Amino acid sequence: MKAVVSTQSTGGEIDAALVKYMTLAELGYEVAQSNAAFIFDREDTPFIRELSSRYERAFVNWRRAATQGFGGARLKLGDYYYYGQGTEEDPNEAAEQYQLASDAETNAQALFNLGYMHEVGIGRQQDMHLAKRYYDLAALSSVDAHLPTLLANTRLQAKITFESLYKFFNEVTVSQIIDYIIGAFFHSAEYIAGTVTSTVSFLTTLDNLLTEDWDIYAMTILAVILGIVVAVRGNPQRQAAAERLAAAERQAQLDRQQQQQPPIIGEREPADGQAAPPAN
Repeated sequence: MKAVVSTQSTGGEIDAALVKYMTLAELGYEVAQSNAAFIFDREDTPFIRELSSRYERAFVNWRRAATQGFGGARLKLGDYYYYGQGTEEDPNEAAEQYQLASDAETNAQALFNLGYMHEVGIGRQQDMHLAKRYYDLAALSSVDAHLPTLLANTRLQAKITFESLYKFFNEVTVSQIIDYIIGAFFHSAEYIAGTVTSTVSFLTTLDNLLTEDWDIYAMTILAVILGIVVAVRGNPQRQAAAERLAAAERQAQLDRQQQQQPPIIGEREPADGQAAPPAN
C-alpha cells in the first residue's frame, strides 16, 4: 500500500497529508501507518528532509503496518534492518523479515533479496543452491523479476564455476594428478584383464558342454541361418515374378477380347485382291 499523494502535490499539501496520516496511524489504521511511513521514506518536502528522526518514525510505522499483516511493510522492515536505517543494522533480522514477506504475499523482491543473502552469505548461511532456488521462485512470482533473476543466475553460475576451478587448482597437486592417472590406468588394465578372463572362461565352458560333436552343431546352426537368409531374400523375387505373370495374363485376356469383338455394321472388309472403296 502506497501513500495517496500525487506527484504534483506541493510541499504544503504533502505535509498536511502527513499530519492526517500520523493522526490516523496513532488510532491504529494500517493504511495510514503505511502511508505515513511511505511519505517519510520519500523526503519530498524540506520539513521531512530536515527532520532528524524521519527514519525512526518511518521504521515505527512500517513495523506497526507489518504487525497488522501488510506484506509490503515486512519488505521495508527488512530493508531498514539491512541498511541500518531507523534502527541498528541487523542482517539476520533483515533476512527474517524478507522471509515473512515472501511467505505472506509471495513477494518477488523479498525472494530475490533472500537469494542474494544466501549467495553472499549475509544474514543467511552461504548456499549457492538455495540462492538459485530463491532466484527461480522470484522469477516465477513476477514477470518483472525475469531479467534481474536471469542476470543474477548468470552471475551465480559464473561464481560457482570460478570457485570450483580455484579450489581444484589450489588443492590438487601435481603428484596427486599423477597418482590419479596411474590409478586410472591400473584400474582400466584390471577391468580389461577381468573381461578377457571371463571371455576365456565362457569359451572353455562352452567347449566342455558341446562335447566332441561341436562341429555338427555349428554346421546345423549355420545351415539354419543360411536358410533364413535365402527365404528372406527370395520373397521379393518371387513376388516380382508373380506380378509379371499376372500382368502378362491380363494383357493376353485383353487381346482375346479385342479379337472376339464383332465388326461395326455398314462396313465390309474388302476381298483379297480388291482395293477398299474410297471414302465419301
